[in-house]
Amino acid sequence: MELKRLTRKLTAAACSLLAAAHMILPAQALDPYPDIVEGTASDYVYIFDYESGQVLSEKNSEERMYPASMTKIVTAIVAIEKLPDLDRNVTITAEMLAGLREANASVAGFAEDDTVTVRDLLYGVALPSGADAANALAYECAGGIDAYVELMNQKAAELGLTETHFSNTTGLHEDDHYSTAREFAEILAYCVENETFREIFSTARYVSTPTQWYPQGIEMLSTTVSPAKNLGISLDGLIGSKTGFTWEAGHCLAWWAEINDMKIVGINAHADEDSMYASGHLTDAAKILSNLHNYEKVTITQPGNRLDTVIIHYSDHDDTVDIFSDQSIVWDLPRIEDTKLTSTLPEEVTAGLEPYEVTGVITITRNGLTLFNEGISITVPAERKFTVRIRLYWDKLFHKDSGD
Repeated sequence: MELKRLTRKLTAAACSLLAAAHMILPAQALDPYPDIVEGTASDYVYIFDYESGQVLSEKNSEERMYPASMTKIVTAIVAIEKLPDLDRNVTITAEMLAGLREANASVAGFAEDDTVTVRDLLYGVALPSGADAANALAYECAGGIDAYVELMNQKAAELGLTETHFSNTTGLHEDDHYSTAREFAEILAYCVENETFREIFSTARYVSTPTQWYPQGIEMLSTTVSPAKNLGISLDGLIGSKTGFTWEAGHCLAWWAEINDMKIVGINAHADEDSMYASGHLTDAAKILSNLHNYEKVTITQPGNRLDTVIIHYSDHDDTVDIFSDQSIVWDLPRIEDTKLTSTLPEEVTAGLEPYEVTGVITITRNGLTLFNEGISITVPAERKFTVRIRLYWDKLFHKDSGD
């Protein structure tokens, strides 16, 4: 896993007693760690640190897959951005519910003529994965499902996604309703920057305002947290999530977590497609989260850190060239305290009649993994004392005449 970087020439100032040389250390991605997703049943996986952008692991993340009800993440974020008043009342109509029973879609439990809030609908989308809530938001925000789906596709385009297309608000299967694990992870990373989204999608239980059939309000439970708890599956570090399932998509899970200062977004999709009640998406997330606990965010270097020093000997004094980092390098890495910095630059050099270059390589490794590897050259200035320069000049002539 060697990082390839441009060689930079560093020149020591001839008049300075302490010449400072600098290296720019640009952040580049390490190769993903396959062990993080080892043993998972999901066919499509993408795990990355959404704060730094570092990809931690992936599996078939560029291949098209069906997102199922993970779609409702997009349904929700569009509504949150278009309907900022979460206490705004919405009356449920027959057209909002049309076709959902026939499609065997999951619902939150809203009925025709119920008056609920935008907040109720957002929780209805996030926790029980309610298609009734999703369509109600579409009608309230855009006047219909088709117009709202266009807004969803516009959001995908704004995010620069080229392999994502939505055909409905719910994630019910349609052949032209697709994404990739990587692109859906990018969608979720965008969403978690929104405070309202984070609050709603990290809630385990919510009770709506009273409705006709539920005068105490509709109790809504997370389709991630509740099943995991019932099955004894530990999701240590998980903050929020959204499940999905269709026969074509299999079981899917979009989630984000905070572990050892790492801020992680994960997608694992197309697990256990042969069973509606399987839990492969949850056990996969549990494995991934457990593996991530063996990693941590590590600052390899930061601005001002001295990486190496070369001493330049002149006839009457010595100068030093210090090589500093110009910016931070921060990686999510295995939790092993074995970070080493090595340099092949000479520790000492002597000024001559003419300037000359010395070269070497600075390398930073952690448990044998190369995190930084840069070739570097330093120009050693010429000797400045006149009498010494005369002597060096005559020495050069003598060696030349002697055939050396």
